[in-house]
Amino acid sequence: MYVILVAIIVGALVSFFLLRYADSCNRFFVIFMGFALAIGSGVAAVAYAFTVWGWMASEYQANVINREYGTQYTREEVFYASKVIDTIRELDRNRYEINGNVARECKM
Repeated sequence: MYVILVAIIVGALVSFFLLRYADSCNRFFVIFMGFALAIGSGVAAVAYAFTVWGWMASEYQANVINREYGTQYTREEVFYASKVIDTIRELDRNRYEINGNVARECKM
């Protein structure tokens, strides 16, 4: 997660320098790449914020699952394989079905 954050920051810094020093070069490509990197860094930062929120929440979820079910799930397992864990919990659950038709077609 930290490497992704560093990559986003480096992309933003490179776009800043491209836009800052493109005036002296007067090249369309340098200005275009500066804007592209700036927009890309902004979109990546928003996506990173949502992903980090889920990453931090997965540790809390792992603690709750481990406490309630006596398992040893890690943060990574909960973050990447939460649907698999839900499926396993669903399969382990015992189900009892009760027939609601008590009269069983009484004939008079």
